[in-house]
Amino acid sequence: MRPFRVALALVTLSAAAAAQAPGKFPPDSLVNTKVIPHNTPVPQVLGLMRNITGDLGVRCQFCHVGKEGQPLSQFDFASDDKRTKQVARQMMLMLQEVNRRLDTIPARPTPTLQATCGTCHRGLSRPVPLSTHIVETATAAGADSAIRDYRALRARYYGRDAYDFGEPSLNTAAFRLARAGKFDEALALLKLNEEQFPNSSSLYVVRGNISLMRGDTTGAAAAFREAVRRDSTNNEARGRLRDIGQKP
Repeated sequence: MRPFRVALALVTLSAAAAAQAPGKFPPDSLVNTKVIPHNTPVPQVLGLMRNITGDLGVRCQFCHVGKEGQPLSQFDFASDDKRTKQVARQMMLMLQEVNRRLDTIPARPTPTLQATCGTCHRGLSRPVPLSTHIVETATAAGADSAIRDYRALRARYYGRDAYDFGEPSLNTAAFRLARAGKFDEALALLKLNEEQFPNSSSLYVVRGNISLMRGDTTGAAAAFREAVRRDSTNNEARGRLRDIGQKP
């Protein structure tokens, strides 16, 4: 049943509400099943749900009608009212298709790989790269909010699979913001990144490229030279200096 754990994706307990007396948990049987087989044993469904909540970093009420701290016997697991539950069913079907396609790979090595919710979600309900998340925050609410967001995410998720806190994430976010004309926000993120990676050379290549976007050739040359000073083998920085008619 492992591929089935994969396919479950979020919400199978929609099925587990009850052909029995109201308020009974766990239920004796499944109702309102849309994706998983109706005859799946209830204990197996409960185990699958625990896997899913862990993969997405959520609790039961993310998809099911109920509140944090409320007894599960009072949850309305059969209800389809929540949009997240509707989305989850589509995700379950998508994941089944992914695993079917994996099974068609020629000369597939063993042990075989099975995609799971955690393959993409990694403990997040919305699995986006850190750079995308920070760009969205900076665009919507400015650099200060993006910096606070980054620090909060780093404090919570550092050392886990959820986000990549390596140097490229903020460099990428800064570059994307600069391309959108948000230069102050971009430079603020580079300053934050330098706190985490104070000896970085590549960070100054990004700073130089952003300066060029602003039309600041002098600032760009200074940034590229600093990149070379920090790493004499940084040929990208040397090449950029040549491109703008400057010497390292």
